[in-house]
Amino acid sequence: MKVLIVDDHTLVRRGIGHVVRECFPEAEVVEAEGADDAAELLKSQPVDVVLLDVRMPGRDGLELLREIKASWPKVAVIMLTSYDGAQYVKQALSDGADGYMLKDASPEDLDQAIRVAVSGGGNVLSARAIRSLFEGAQAEEEAQKQHAPRPENLTQRETDILALLAEGRSNREIARALYLSEKTVKAHLAAVFRKLGVANRTQAAMAAVGMGMGPGKKLLAENSASGDRLSG
Repeated sequence: MKVLIVDDHTLVRRGIGHVVRECFPEAEVVEAEGADDAAELLKSQPVDVVLLDVRMPGRDGLELLREIKASWPKVAVIMLTSYDGAQYVKQALSDGADGYMLKDASPEDLDQAIRVAVSGGGNVLSARAIRSLFEGAQAEEEAQKQHAPRPENLTQRETDILALLAEGRSNREIARALYLSEKTVKAHLAAVFRKLGVANRTQAAMAAVGMGMGPGKKLLAENSASGDRLSG
């Protein structure tokens, strides 16, 4: 197995190379200090795995990743970096990275990432990278909710009822949650349908999801089977 380490810091390359040789005594390790050097090396000799930094002077690692996947699609590429921002992780995975590891990973973690990448068994991500993806997705969802359009003509009570409907609650459950009678809930829903310009609960739930009140998946499934009855 031949492993190419691409990093603009010499000491980092040598340290990673030492870890790779400890994990894979038979491995041949080669180094490149930048994307251009790495591309030239890949043209001249076969490589099995590339351990690639994200941020480097000149062309960055993400640009090199795209070039590798376009020109040498069978080469496994693991991003090995100190940058754990969700935008880097998401972009790298979207561009075909076979793993995303942080430089504080243990030798055992790197060993596993390389083995999985070479076998084509999926992506191995550092715990911090996974956490960044999760937190980034949450932040994006919150931002979407904050900027989601809400009809100005809905009252607060109607908005509360619509939010519960989008969660998949029945009229009885909505009534219990808001301490209302089912008859009152039906009356409010009729007003909501009219103001939203929809004909049934499914359409109202879809509108609510569009306003950031989702997910409403349970309701959509229930209504598909129940014929979208207003009584719920």
